[in-house]
Amino acid sequence: MMIIMAVLFISAGLMFLVYPHKVTDASEKQIAERVIMSRWVGGSLIALSCLFLIMGTIQLLDQATHHIGH
Repeated sequence: MMIIMAVLFISAGLMFLVYPHKVTDASEKQIAERVIMSRWVGGSLIALSCLFLIMGTIQLLDQATHHIGH
């Protein structure tokens, strides 16, 4: 379940990075601000998903070593 959620978050982050804006009647400044914000959101989603996977792996390793010790 954890891997599925992480993949969903990473794919959403990639969507924010790859398709940051749509064609609208917004000004160039608004489009530039939207692209910057979209890149921050996408990068944050990917970084937090990677952290989520690392913490889950560490927790699984901790549980396995605790079981071996007893």
